[in-house]
Amino acid sequence: MNTLFPFGLPPATAFYLCLYLATLVVHLVFMHYVLAGSIYLAVGRLMGRARCQACRWQSILVDWLPFATGLAITAGVGPLLFVQILYGREFATANLLLSHRWMAILPVLIVCFYLLYLQKSAWIARRAWAWRLTVAAIACAGFIFIAWSWTENHLLMLDQTAWPGMYASGSLWYESAGVLPRLAAWCFLAFPSLAIELAWQGRLLGDRLEEPAAADTRVPGLSPVRRLAVMALGGWAGTLLAAAAYWPAIPDAARAAITGPLAGPWLTVAAAGLGLQIAAWTITLVSDRLSQGTLFVMTTAWVATLLGIAVVRETIRLTAVDLAIGGELHQTALGIGGLPVFLVFAVLNAIAIGWCIRTVRIQALRADFR
Repeated sequence: MNTLFPFGLPPATAFYLCLYLATLVVHLVFMHYVLAGSIYLAVGRLMGRARCQACRWQSILVDWLPFATGLAITAGVGPLLFVQILYGREFATANLLLSHRWMAILPVLIVCFYLLYLQKSAWIARRAWAWRLTVAAIACAGFIFIAWSWTENHLLMLDQTAWPGMYASGSLWYESAGVLPRLAAWCFLAFPSLAIELAWQGRLLGDRLEEPAAADTRVPGLSPVRRLAVMALGGWAGTLLAAAAYWPAIPDAARAAITGPLAGPWLTVAAAGLGLQIAAWTITLVSDRLSQGTLFVMTTAWVATLLGIAVVRETIRLTAVDLAIGGELHQTALGIGGLPVFLVFAVLNAIAIGWCIRTVRIQALRADFR
């Protein structure tokens, strides 16, 4: 593969790959909010009631995490459908080999979903602080388990040499040197996303992030804006360290494709977006101000970085799976005619989600005004 992604691929395959990556990035936006948000809440609960009440981001997360989880699940339908069209054989095999352990993500997700609603209930508000800490910790552990399961499933898809051994032994665990560093990289990557998303939420809910913060909002000693900056910069530092640890576990052919003509330009896009974000967050950390213009620059760079990372991620899979085998299936699927229905419902869902967010924002502003 010596041409820039997605050129050089059969038209139907390239079409589905582009759709897959576009829907995956949308899913990442919401999934990062849920994963990093649940970790942030669980760790924040350890700081005690007074500090949590002073933290604006904690209160926003408690209110919005259930809704964001619903969005992440809804946005995950698209990439889940497209990955089965593109990698049906590999995806189904990994699912069957992991068996009950893989299917455990469904009950775990349901439990976590209800725990997020429990966190914002009047019932738990009347209980001792240990109840909130326990609920937040269980929800956090559940989402990390789901992230781990998807990481394990993804790597097993690519390791066809491990399939016979797992099937023969009946083991439900896939052991690979890449599982933990890859999981760590994706968990850390969620925090820069969360920082940008919380900044936009704060602005939409009336927070003036370009003005000095009140003394009672500093937790611990950091203003809300500086907490976001530390979150983003710490997340990127952890992502880079985890990615460096994961790099040796990537096959030589995949590493050559990542830095070569196939994904090299996309890697450059991701690196440029990362550099811009780090510069903007560093300035924000020092100045303790976050203007709307700076936030727009951060957001643009963030989207470019996510897209570049998504292409690099897919490049690793393209070097392990021969998509030419399924080329006929891709062409057949393209001619079935279900795409217009998918696009119509994607637009309708986007409108419904936007209406919900706008309604909640209006109600919140009215409540603050009163």
